[in-house]
Amino acid sequence: MEVIMEEKKSKEFKTGSFVLGAILVGIGILFLVVNFVPYLSVEKLWPLFILVPVAILIAVWLHYKERAVGVVLPVIILIFYCGYFLWLNFTSWYHVETTWPNFIIAPGLGFLGLYFATRKWEYLIPSFLLLTLAAIFYAAIIENTIIVAALLILMGLLLIIKPLIKW
Repeated sequence: MEVIMEEKKSKEFKTGSFVLGAILVGIGILFLVVNFVPYLSVEKLWPLFILVPVAILIAVWLHYKERAVGVVLPVIILIFYCGYFLWLNFTSWYHVETTWPNFIIAPGLGFLGLYFATRKWEYLIPSFLLLTLAAIFYAAIIENTIIVAALLILMGLLLIIKPLIKW
């Protein structure tokens, strides 16, 4: 029993050590790149630091497997926001006034990822609601109410037909 506990602690230490080491190497490379590439700066690349907790959460997920599947949600949200914030840094933060539905899309994708990781249908409900809501807001922003009308009709028909059909 004691040997098994020692092996488990050794594996946990190796995983933690690897993740922390990889994070430090990545941050070091980031600072090196910033010094050698003139148009890059920490002010533009700060969203990459969002990936630090992502790496830790992925290590936890890999170590604990199904018991830690819940980390899928924040991992997807943080990766999405990292990409979105990088895009805003290299274009303009003024785009937030028309791309704000992305803040709704990220958790919608997180719930969708959680569904694919667990195959539990209850995660599809918030995913569907959030992604549909974001689509409606984007349609309103681009002033294309035909998309909004089509989505609302489709959702209504699905709610009407679903009880009638045995899946």
